[in-house]
Amino acid sequence: MESTILIDQLGLPISLNVLLALVTSVVIVIGLCFLFTRHLSVDNPGKLQLTLEWLVDVMRGIIKDTMGDETTNTQVVIALTVFLFIGVSNLVGLPLLVDAHEISYWKSPTADLAVCLTLAVTMNLISQYLGVRKYGLATHFRLSYAKPAILLPYHVLEDLINIVTLSLRLYGNIFAGEILLKLIAELGNMAGVATWPIGIPIQIIWQGFSVFVGILQAYIFVNLSSVYMSHKLVHHD
Repeated sequence: MESTILIDQLGLPISLNVLLALVTSVVIVIGLCFLFTRHLSVDNPGKLQLTLEWLVDVMRGIIKDTMGDETTNTQVVIALTVFLFIGVSNLVGLPLLVDAHEISYWKSPTADLAVCLTLAVTMNLISQYLGVRKYGLATHFRLSYAKPAILLPYHVLEDLINIVTLSLRLYGNIFAGEILLKLIAELGNMAGVATWPIGIPIQIIWQGFSVFVGILQAYIFVNLSSVYMSHKLVHHD
């Protein structure tokens, strides 16, 4: 297990490498949103605007596949925000490894289980909030958990399982990818310059594959989250 500096915040230990990468991810996402929307035009949209519109269409398609006619702009915005944040978080740890004196100062935030679990819990809470806002607290609880009442424990357990599997799927893929990157880097430096011709090509190939996996995992996270959200918002009474 890698070592890192722990920072105490309100009694909770936070890894410095994760905190630095999280802040960087948020800044990058805000910067991307600024660039995407800087010169919006109806008559002559630029490449960045077209990219944003394409992303919005993809997210709307994901939501519509699960929500159907219940699709709203709020759900699309949530999906786009989550996709951008997780996509960036999955990739920020790829370009470089920052280790000094056996202490890690940089890693992808989603290579930390606590971050992935927090994202999964947050998506569940958002789903609960949207369900309560749509149906009211009592009706939302009845439709989501007590229909029929005997299945209440099953529905609660289903929520917990969804949260755990959603977070573990993301964490496992990103964490394993970064471990392999470290092993490839060690292989490339095993005999100094002599092993660079072996290590560098493998590193480049795996970096490219990791970019694909990072974006794919962000897509899968949003897709599954929308499915779980539909369980709280789409009911046939």
